[in-house]
Amino acid sequence: MITRRLLTAGLLAAPALARAAPPRIAVAGGGVAEMLCALGLEASLCGVDSTALHPARLRALPQLGYQRALSAEGILSLRPDMLVHAHEAGPPPVLAQLRAAGLPLLPVPRIADAWQLIAAITALGEALGVDPAPVTRALAADFAALTAMLPGGPPPRALFLLSAGNGAPQASGRGTAAAAMFGLARIRNVVEGYEGYRPLSPEAALTLGADWLVAPRHSVEARGGEATFLAQPQLALLPAARAGRLYTQDSLYLLGFGPRSAHAARDMAGALRGVTLPPLPERPWL
Repeated sequence: MITRRLLTAGLLAAPALARAAPPRIAVAGGGVAEMLCALGLEASLCGVDSTALHPARLRALPQLGYQRALSAEGILSLRPDMLVHAHEAGPPPVLAQLRAAGLPLLPVPRIADAWQLIAAITALGEALGVDPAPVTRALAADFAALTAMLPGGPPPRALFLLSAGNGAPQASGRGTAAAAMFGLARIRNVVEGYEGYRPLSPEAALTLGADWLVAPRHSVEARGGEATFLAQPQLALLPAARAGRLYTQDSLYLLGFGPRSAHAARDMAGALRGVTLPPLPERPWL
């Protein structure tokens, strides 16, 4: 279904663009940029948004700003042949302005599991004239190995948090990248009553029974470090906070849903279970 959605998104010109040597591709979305690099298209990237942080050398490319706050003028000034973007990129009026200017757009839908990731990379490769099979075969093997290595028994219970400014931390419910990563790592998301993110209250936090707290590293650093993060009134009384059970990781590695996702899920699964899991193979995109 994802392949069909990608290839019917008004982008029938994409294979023709792929025959031009080389195409100039602007990218909005860190995970999408990782997919393109894994497909061997890094040399074609002419600009990336601020979430494209891996591989680190992408930071030297012209910047498009934040993927949710793109500028049509800034993108068009790079003279790209197309914009490949994550589902959340925008705002919509800017994407409409780019279409009106004649720039082909290739959207990558929301990815919520391993097979949707593989389907998205397959569709990107086909649309851009690159054989995706070496990447997708490797990813299929990685996810199969991940599934086989995860222990049975009751899964760890975890609460995923985002924190910005001095407000209450936002807790992840269903339908988020965080919830999807918990699914890959066979970790139970303790927030099941809503979709998306909502502010967490101290009272609600105490009812959730989380064994672990999980947060992107930038959210923890923005609060002044792990001790300050765990001392927030919404978290301070939780057994997990008092025991220092906080797992942090680079946000793109943890939530980007790119080709490193199996490795990220393996790392989180081992940490939250307190076990050393077998390593996954080294890949060129790591």
